[in-house]
Amino acid sequence: MNEQYENKLEELEKVENAEIEARSITKDAKYLCYPISEIAGRLSSLANEYGIEGIEFYLDDVSEAERKLESAFYRCEEAFADKRSALECELEEMINEEVA
Repeated sequence: MNEQYENKLEELEKVENAEIEARSITKDAKYLCYPISEIAGRLSSLANEYGIEGIEFYLDDVSEAERKLESAFYRCEEAFADKRSALECELEEMINEEVA
């Protein structure tokens, strides 16, 4: 294969490694829920202690925001996967051109 193909293959390998690292980084997002849950629990207990009603509606908003934040982090992995897929297609095109 030619040098352009070898360079593209090397780039693909680097992006694959970056994708693996990104996946490892985004796993940290799942641990964000622990302090949020603890804070929500403390607020709920305090509200109950003082007879404050309706806090659960606000805490539902917190839970929804927490889910959205975690999901947004996981979607960041898609950028790496998209780049990997694009490079794989480019490599396949190079192979097909060489064969033709």
